[in-house]
Amino acid sequence: MVNLVAAHKWFNLAALKGRIDAIELRREVAAMMSEVEIAVAQREARAWITTH
Repeated sequence: MVNLVAAHKWFNLAALKGRIDAIELRREVAAMMSEVEIAVAQREARAWITTH
């Protein structure tokens, strides 16, 4: 099973680090997600940045 929330989170973090390909991959994953799932993924990405 694919965890879209986790995938979006990691693509988001990769995009923030300058990975251009991660932007399109994040967009593709987001197209399969609900707004609530995207919000969760964004919160998880912000939490990861805060703790690392």
